[in-house]
Amino acid sequence: MIDWKLQPHWCPRLPASMHIPYPKRIPPWCAGCFAGILCAFELLQGTPPLFVGCVFAYIMMATMAFNLAGGLYRASGAYIFANAVLSLILALCAKVFFSEPADLNLRDPMTTIMVYTGGMAGMLLAVIISRKLIMKTPLLERGDMPADYRQIAIGCIAMGMGLPFIASLVGNNEPGSLSSALNQFGQFLPLGLLLATYDEIRSTHGRRSMTLFFIIGALFMVILWGILSTSKQGLFTPLAAYAVACGALRYKLRPSGVAGVVIVAFVMVYYLVPYSQVVRNYTRDIPDWGDRIDASIYWLENLDEVRAENNRDVEDILLGSTPHYYSGDYSFLERLSMIAIDDALIDVADNGPKFGYMPIINAIENIVPHFLWPNKPSINYNNVYGHETSVLGDEDTDTSVSYGPSADAFNMGGWLGVLVLMPIVLTMMFAVVDSVSGSIAKTPWGLAYTVLFFHAAPEDSLGGCISLAAQATVVIVVTVFMARYAMPLVGSVVFPERRKSVVMRKVREFPKATMPLPTEPAGGPV
Repeated sequence: MIDWKLQPHWCPRLPASMHIPYPKRIPPWCAGCFAGILCAFELLQGTPPLFVGCVFAYIMMATMAFNLAGGLYRASGAYIFANAVLSLILALCAKVFFSEPADLNLRDPMTTIMVYTGGMAGMLLAVIISRKLIMKTPLLERGDMPADYRQIAIGCIAMGMGLPFIASLVGNNEPGSLSSALNQFGQFLPLGLLLATYDEIRSTHGRRSMTLFFIIGALFMVILWGILSTSKQGLFTPLAAYAVACGALRYKLRPSGVAGVVIVAFVMVYYLVPYSQVVRNYTRDIPDWGDRIDASIYWLENLDEVRAENNRDVEDILLGSTPHYYSGDYSFLERLSMIAIDDALIDVADNGPKFGYMPIINAIENIVPHFLWPNKPSINYNNVYGHETSVLGDEDTDTSVSYGPSADAFNMGGWLGVLVLMPIVLTMMFAVVDSVSGSIAKTPWGLAYTVLFFHAAPEDSLGGCISLAAQATVVIVVTVFMARYAMPLVGSVVFPERRKSVVMRKVREFPKATMPLPTEPAGGPV
């Protein structure tokens, strides 16, 4: 064991604590320096200059849009950040690290990077216009804020854990059924995990962040959604909720906390991500939960075999025609980067007829609930696109392949879709979500959008943006209002707080101290 006190002054030391990054505003000169260094390395590694120029423009426009939206303090800023980083920027940084040209392995590299740059220009335009449309007092900022979020968090976690079982008892999950309606409200558990961390940090003045209720809720989500349902979103949502709450309150992670987060992330990436990718092929058609539990236990006992099969699948991808961006076995990075799968769709649209605008029309029709329109048309366009790009076999009619909004817009209408349709749709979405959520400087409810967007922003198509503005917003609003007014009662029933004796009340007659809410940077949106 190293005794740091005996080391010379130049020897590196472990930090006493560290903040989880939660940017509110990125200085343009910092973004310019980062983009310049990244582009210089790309040129040295053989990337075409026009491609590099588009990358620089993309990063600068993403920075401008992020700052104008209000950074991660606003829902629209969270969407822009997640879309820019997970669609392109992270992938480009990884390419530089692996010493590969940025255009390598893409089917139509120049068109793809130009579509991405045009899409970000449309996103910037949407932010500028939507600032004129958002409500002065957002919906979730209205009314009195709760003084104590602890019982709300307990109630949300209890409700989130109970809803799947209630839904399974009332019938099958057919569209329009009561079971389907209950399953739509899956935001109780993520919101409960957020509020549990949020309350613990504030009530202890930053001394602690983890609670027993968070651990119970996180394990439930990982087991039910991540392991039994083989969902990567179910695996990473608890970690994302914890990180978002800690980042928003500038919580200082100590070395032990950093080590814990790193260990959990390593186990998920090394074992559970390959598990979800491989095991879903064996369990997706098992309707009985008992049989599914038995199958999951078997595969968990044979994780080395799961990793071996996942590696074989990755080798087949590298040798075959399936879209991939990296030349080596970096399967987790592939799933964090949208550019390869978007490039495949852009290539199809660039070398053939455009798909048309039916996906957008169908997304608008889908706003109408099933009980009002029982026979409304429902087409899985992500499955259709998967067949167009030869990602799915002819017999696969169920799997959905994720494509980003820029690629979807180009596939539907070419440059007209990217430069006209996409700004219109995003303007509507930004105006709605910011009019509803408000700023986290005033209320923590907007953090629910942040967690949702870190998954949805890079992977949801342009039609998905309409769904985010409509169905997802309704779910979040109903969930938040129930959390504010009903969940304290549920929490008190599940875990009643003990009343203090008269003597203790006289001795400790002072209100519960909490950390103040974070403040928005000067000059930020009102």
